[in-house]
Amino acid sequence: PEMAVYAGCIPLHLFEEDIFSLGQMADSSEKLRQYGLSHLYSHPVLITRTRSCPLVALPQPPPVPRWKLFRQKKETVVTSEPQEPVVKIPEEHVEIASLFLNYKLNLITIPTD
Repeated sequence: PEMAVYAGCIPLHLFEEDIFSLGQMADSSEKLRQYGLSHLYSHPVLITRTRSCPLVALPQPPPVPRWKLFRQKKETVVTSEPQEPVVKIPEEHVEIASLFLNYKLNLITIPTD
């Protein structure tokens, strides 16, 4: 194998302040459970493929007429707060193979009496 990793999850809800991100984390946890994986346990996985671009290519923007290329105006936004530069995080996707995919765990019930 080219690369094998030990994948684990950190409970981000301990560090997360944005309540909307908690909903996304619940969705990702549900998606992991559909494949028999868990946020609570680490899993050895084999990375079979990686990519840094979307599966479907973005449509090409329409060509700009040559007369519009002269003296282009810069867009200025006037605000009272200082503007923070927007950092775009590049897309990174991996395809994994694991023995634990679709492996159903038998939950052990602990008697309470």
